[in-house]
Amino acid sequence: MPEPKLRVPSADQLQFAADRFDRDWGAVDEALYGVCARSPGHGDLRTVTAKIALVGRAYSAGLERCVTPPPGVQAITVIADHVHSHGGEVDQLIAELRKDREPLDADAMSRIVDCHGRFTALLGATPGCHRMPRSFAAKYLHFHHTAVPIYDSYAATRLGKVVRWDSGDIPVSRPHGADQEYWAFCVRLFRLYHACRQRNLSVTIKGLDAYLWQVPL
Repeated sequence: MPEPKLRVPSADQLQFAADRFDRDWGAVDEALYGVCARSPGHGDLRTVTAKIALVGRAYSAGLERCVTPPPGVQAITVIADHVHSHGGEVDQLIAELRKDREPLDADAMSRIVDCHGRFTALLGATPGCHRMPRSFAAKYLHFHHTAVPIYDSYAATRLGKVVRWDSGDIPVSRPHGADQEYWAFCVRLFRLYHACRQRNLSVTIKGLDAYLWQVPL
């Protein structure tokens, strides 16, 4: 018998994952959400540096490995300076994201993918950047707006085991300039999100993140 294209978790599985995640990482997330809520803007360099360092290091986003700084300068400093110099653009991106609230439809997910692509490109223009920081971009935006899906290689691998790629079922359009890998991840995630909601499961983007964090490889 062929494997199903999509495996929908039960309410108990989602709750178990949420409880485990809260036990292990809940306080970390609360701290990051709190910092971003208290200081959402990007006009103050000290605050920008703090947010970038806290999100990047707490979530092992590998941001510093994406940038080769000049001798005697830390990568975080170079990145924070660049983000701060484009603070108005970053604030506008986050303002656009906040127009869409859960539950998300496919158009909203496409807009999220678009904002992620633009933010990733902005980060990629950091002096000395040699690798696109798609994972950090997703995580940083998520802590400013929880409807943004968190992405990294672990989540992508786990999601791939739950939702098979189906070229005949691509509900989320790919915006011009979108990051290919993040878009493909969000296509799969939206299919799972939509399937859960069709079964009257009370699910959020963050709840699915917790579930994927639990799914064994």
